[in-house]
Amino acid sequence: MLKSLAADKAGAGVQTQALAGAPASATLSVITSLSALRDLEQQWRALEVDAQHHTSVFQSFDWVMAWAETYVWQRQSASLHILAGYDDGELVFLWPLMKARRAGFSLLTWLSDPYGQYGDVICRKGHSCKQWLAGSVTFLKRLKDVDILRLRHVRADSHVATQAAALFFNANLPEKAPFLDLTLFTDDASYDARYSPVQRKRRKKIRKGIEAIGTVSFKRLPAGSAADAAMQQAINEKNLWLAERGRINRVLGCPGHMTFLKNLSRRMGGNVELVVSEMTAGEKPVSWEIGFRHRGTHYGYVTSHVNALTNLSPGRLHMDQSQRDALKSGQSRFDLMVPNDAHKESWSSASVDTNDYYLPLSVPGAVLGHVYIRTIRPMLRSIYYRLNASTLRKLNLRNAGRANATPPKES
Repeated sequence: MLKSLAADKAGAGVQTQALAGAPASATLSVITSLSALRDLEQQWRALEVDAQHHTSVFQSFDWVMAWAETYVWQRQSASLHILAGYDDGELVFLWPLMKARRAGFSLLTWLSDPYGQYGDVICRKGHSCKQWLAGSVTFLKRLKDVDILRLRHVRADSHVATQAAALFFNANLPEKAPFLDLTLFTDDASYDARYSPVQRKRRKKIRKGIEAIGTVSFKRLPAGSAADAAMQQAINEKNLWLAERGRINRVLGCPGHMTFLKNLSRRMGGNVELVVSEMTAGEKPVSWEIGFRHRGTHYGYVTSHVNALTNLSPGRLHMDQSQRDALKSGQSRFDLMVPNDAHKESWSSASVDTNDYYLPLSVPGAVLGHVYIRTIRPMLRSIYYRLNASTLRKLNLRNAGRANATPPKES
């Protein structure tokens, strides 16, 4: 069990507990305020460097801080709940979580969910991640104001996945995260050799069609007004593309999304780079990618094109250029992330399995987890992806009508 220490710093956004079954030097703190998160910066960055496993951009300090500064301070329905483990005063463990209210339930989820695509804990080399995870779960089970812990997109190569069967319930939502191993290529020529003759012919045809508009040019935009404008246009066009197919993406549709991306793009001195690339035909933009680079991995966050040009497939040519640029920039992996859509097949060389897990922390949480998350939701998702665009558009219009007929609720 975790035993409360006499010194409780809850008023400062930090509550400290002792980790039972571990040396007296091991303590667990719960970070709940922005000021306490800021105070962790140097230790968090050091832990990223000395971690047992490669950490993703979504657990990096830059990502977490930019997201928290954008959303936490203005949202009463979401608050920080970061578990930080110390040994002799040294930060050796982090579990970035947040508390949120959804549909009347109180949930703990990955910090920045659903913006962050993957989740994991960070543990320093030479320390038992298994012990820290088990102790953290024991602490979470004692919470009185949380219904359920819900962990989406847990990668099979993560710390959490190794302990998931012992600590959590399987949500039966398997997925795959595709990626391209850029270490397979030494230069542009070896990258080009990965294409079959049919693929090479297809890309040549795409370029020719786009060149009918004007000379094709690909470039990365530096952080600032030009990149901001490109990101906004990319998001607008992506939402148009989704709407035509009856799909809704609550991240892309969030009013604060651009504020978050701007915040992240202007963070200097960290180890996360926001990369905005634009492809033009003549002077006209035709496609974009918003990506992140962190410790040798390029994450393809949003790919978009002018919706009216969908039939020309500018996105295919843009992805080719983005991956070549990542290779030239010294990246070792191009992560296309979940879901494993069919169009990503030609851009990846392998994939990592992911799954969702949950842990009920109250009776209502048990109902939510066992009945909805594990049973009903997988069925609903299966049905949703089988519906055609026309049916989805009608459902979205009906839901929009209901929303407009009732007073909006606080987000």
